Amino acid sequence: GAATAGYSGAATAGDRGAATAGNYGAATARGKASTGSNGLSVARGNNVRVKGGIGSILVIAEEKEDTHDIVDWKAVLVDGEVVKADTWYRLENGELVEVD
Repeated sequence: GAATAGYSGAATAGDRGAATAGNYGAATARGKASTGSNGLSVARGNNVRVKGGIGSILVIAEEKEDTHDIVDWKAVLVDGEVVKADTWYRLENGELVEVD
C-alpha cells in the first residue's frame, strides 16, 4: 500500500509500500520512505529506499529474506553535501548508495 501525509504529518506503508510525508513529517515503510525538509524517513526490508529534504534524518535497514532479521542498517542526516537532498538512497555493504 501507499500512504501520504502533509506538513508535519506521519505516513506508514506496509510491505513493498511507499510512504511520503511533508516538511517536518515522518514516513515509515517496508519499501520506500520520503519526507520534506527536517523530516524522518525510515525504511526496512529488502532493497528498500529512503530520501528526504535538507535537515532530514534517513534510517534504512536491510533484512534477511527468510527470517527478516536485520543484517545491516544506517542512519544519516541530509546535509546537502555528503548526503544530498531529494535523492533516493539504498544500502549496499553498509554504505548509502544513490539510486537513479
